[in-house]
Amino acid sequence: MTIIDVRSKQEFDQEHIDGALWFDVDNIAAGKMPDLPKDDEIVLYCRSGARSNVAMHLMQRQGFTNVVSGGGLTQMAMRGHKIVR
Repeated sequence: MTIIDVRSKQEFDQEHIDGALWFDVDNIAAGKMPDLPKDDEIVLYCRSGARSNVAMHLMQRQGFTNVVSGGGLTQMAMRGHKIVR
């Protein structure tokens, strides 16, 4: 499973899920996709879940078949993912 933080670089640098990759939702909206196989299990998150939900739909339209929105940073932490500050 690959975890991707779709928030701004500044937000990511302040805190993020341990092991997460950073890939801004603005890049995804511009048509730039993460360099990952389209069938990989991908979990996206942001601050509240809104941007990760948008990014998920955009990636699905580009053929990613196993991408989900994990919601916000707090929700991810509540599922047992460690936050790095």
